[in-house]
Amino acid sequence: MGDGANGVYRFSDIAGEPMRRLPPIRGYENAPLVSIKEATQPLIPHVPEIEHMIHTIEGNNKKPEHDLTTDESAAIALYSLEWSPRKNSFYIILNNVLRHSKRDALLPPWFKFFKLLLIALSKLPSTGRRTVYREMELDLREHYKRGARIVWRGFSSCTTAADVLEAEKFFGKTDTRNLFAIECDTEKEISQHSFYPNEEEILLLPGRELQVVALFDMDHQVTMIQLKETVPQFPNIVAITASSPSATISNTTTTATPNAAASYAESGFTRIKGQPKG
Repeated sequence: MGDGANGVYRFSDIAGEPMRRLPPIRGYENAPLVSIKEATQPLIPHVPEIEHMIHTIEGNNKKPEHDLTTDESAAIALYSLEWSPRKNSFYIILNNVLRHSKRDALLPPWFKFFKLLLIALSKLPSTGRRTVYREMELDLREHYKRGARIVWRGFSSCTTAADVLEAEKFFGKTDTRNLFAIECDTEKEISQHSFYPNEEEILLLPGRELQVVALFDMDHQVTMIQLKETVPQFPNIVAITASSPSATISNTTTTATPNAAASYAESGFTRIKGQPKG
């Protein structure tokens, strides 16, 4: 299991992001909305010690904020939980599936949990356009050219304070690395539901499309890559909310508009019938 110091690995989980485009995430919206235990039953063959993980997070948040149910809050806690060995951490296995070229075949056992998690996150407020940060101990400049559009397929853990990532526990001072500064609209602050509430974690949902604005060479072999969340031409994921957990996809085509207000469609989601904007 992990502790707060070990939990920082989530903030650098970028290397596995594919550079090629993948079909949109869909199918999970038709799964039933169930308890955390029932949602994770299909994952027993895929996530080592998943039942031990559930036992670890149970009862830690008996009165969740933001009108979340205990099961919804537990879904966020389970996502954030670090495990030993690290490769068995829940978020690593889930993100590996979301980034896999054949994820359509791998996702069905995850549908119930994925739906529970996204319903939970849909209840959390987004604070509007803000800048968040994450890092990677690799040189990714070759893939992040100015003007390029990148889609992050997995969940992305970020922080609001770049100096936090400069701490020795995050990465060594002599390593070549990239610091990402991300201007975003749809981020979710999960600290009140995370297994590590003191980390003030900001989570970007799967399917965020980002444009490279600029690259800056900094000290200590660091390159800052400035990104801005943009409106995708086509949706990268089907959206659901707590008010329409089993809604179907609208036949209306989602298109980008230069001055459109932030909404699920504009942030990479397919519009849902009956789903209000905002």
